[in-house]
Amino acid sequence: MAGARFCAIAAGDTPSTGRLYDSIACLCVPVILVDDLQLPFPRTRPLPPSSYGVRYPEADFLADPLGAARRILEGAAGPPGARNWRGMQRLLLPARRALAYRHAHSDVATLVLREAWAGCLQERRSTARPVSQVAKC
Repeated sequence: MAGARFCAIAAGDTPSTGRLYDSIACLCVPVILVDDLQLPFPRTRPLPPSSYGVRYPEADFLADPLGAARRILEGAAGPPGARNWRGMQRLLLPARRALAYRHAHSDVATLVLREAWAGCLQERRSTARPVSQVAKC
């Protein structure tokens, strides 16, 4: 994975998959071939979807895998503003910094807490208070 430019992210047993995190850590552009893959932090969405690689419709890939691979490699299926591999790789940098547990400036702990809090706020019987009502440390 560390030497690859693109990494296929296939369906797993859970709504999310460790393959996505591993490919981002290696700066291998994830090619997400699962329509319902849950991206990290779905409630708070701290990063745009383009920060997690290229999404490609599952049915289109299964109908024409070689054509799909060609469009991805040519950059035609990539996010706007990233028409080549290097551009797509640059878009991964914010996600890599945010999701790397051992990175000195990682935001993982903060993002996990925000996501948990957002989940509590969505509960019907939640006693969680909005940020404006919580004292700052």
